[in-house]
Amino acid sequence: MLKKMMAVLLAMAICTGSMAGCSNKKSNKKDKEKNSSETTANEDEAAGPEQQEVLPVASLTVDGEKIDTTDYVMCNIGGIDITFDEFRFYYFQALSQYEQFGIDEKALRDNKETYQQFLEYVISSIKNELVTDKLAADHNIELDDEDQKVIDGNVKKSKESYANEEEFEKEIQRSHLTYDVLVKMFVRAQTYNKVMSALFEKGGEYATTEEDFLKLVNDPKEYAHEVHIMVPFYAQVELDDSTAATYDDMTLSQKISAKNSAYNALDADAKTAAAEKAKTVAEEALQRVKDGEDFSKLIEEYGWDIELDENPGNGYYMRRDNTGGFPKALLDETFSLEPGQVSDKLVEDGTYGYFIVKRLEPDADYIKENMDKMIATNDQPKIQEKFTETMDAMTVTYCSVWDKLTFDSIT
Repeated sequence: MLKKMMAVLLAMAICTGSMAGCSNKKSNKKDKEKNSSETTANEDEAAGPEQQEVLPVASLTVDGEKIDTTDYVMCNIGGIDITFDEFRFYYFQALSQYEQFGIDEKALRDNKETYQQFLEYVISSIKNELVTDKLAADHNIELDDEDQKVIDGNVKKSKESYANEEEFEKEIQRSHLTYDVLVKMFVRAQTYNKVMSALFEKGGEYATTEEDFLKLVNDPKEYAHEVHIMVPFYAQVELDDSTAATYDDMTLSQKISAKNSAYNALDADAKTAAAEKAKTVAEEALQRVKDGEDFSKLIEEYGWDIELDENPGNGYYMRRDNTGGFPKALLDETFSLEPGQVSDKLVEDGTYGYFIVKRLEPDADYIKENMDKMIATNDQPKIQEKFTETMDAMTVTYCSVWDKLTFDSIT
């Protein structure tokens, strides 16, 4: 979760025009309403081909009085001060996300409880970002000169994405950012990288060692190596003439997209009929497996799993506690088999369709070549647990005007 957010912020900062993505129609509308009194263009000018852009202006108003936000601390989270400028960025990020939930400005303005829930969502978002800061502080992890070079380089790339300094500054303003907050985002992204390396990646304090992982992956009760033939519900759906004309020349990914789109367009009865056709084909494949035909060749002929289409010999490695998020029915069937055994029945999953499962012996060469990646996947639950634990331990102290905030307080 944290990594995803960091990736979004970093991409936002260094890609041309991407900072504008932090803004949204609703918040832009709000900014324009708030700053309409500052617009001096007359009606003729407003109707002209080049309207003057009204950029959002940062302000904090409580009980009708504007508050000086210079170095103003909105809250302290886990011992870390969050200034108004930083809070404002996350505030409008959250406002954009709330729009996706179907919650509009009117609900936030008119319903105090809804607005308070929104503020809690903002705080939660900030907490999520502060996890690495907190972990770095708790483990005495500090950025060095090399890290600073990376940060400076990213700031430079961000600036160079725009035609000139003025356009860069405008984009920052559109995005409810300040230059200092933008730099802080890069610092936090680099802190994340350093925390992950020091604590969770190979040799890190919380990382599983190679020795322990080899014991785990070779324990048939804890790890399973499997391969399967997947026949999805959409496998036998009919395509329209134009799509069907080019179907044979498509990649598997394109075929999946075409079939899935056609399947999703069907009504419930038609989907049931399509699924029955797919089941008939899956049963045909299962019978050929029972007759002793080569499993890999049958994957090639019947299977719709892209990973197995490209590398059928690799298969998948599954933890019993389902680190990889595999369908439960597939996981249960796999662990019911002995290595080298093939299931004698179809496994049905309501999302994916039908599976024919073969459990394999662990592949020592594959494990050795992919050790770091496999350990990283294995450790994801442990990493998330540590992040959650750190977040939950963060206490929040609010500024004196917090309870007086309304939807119109922040622009």
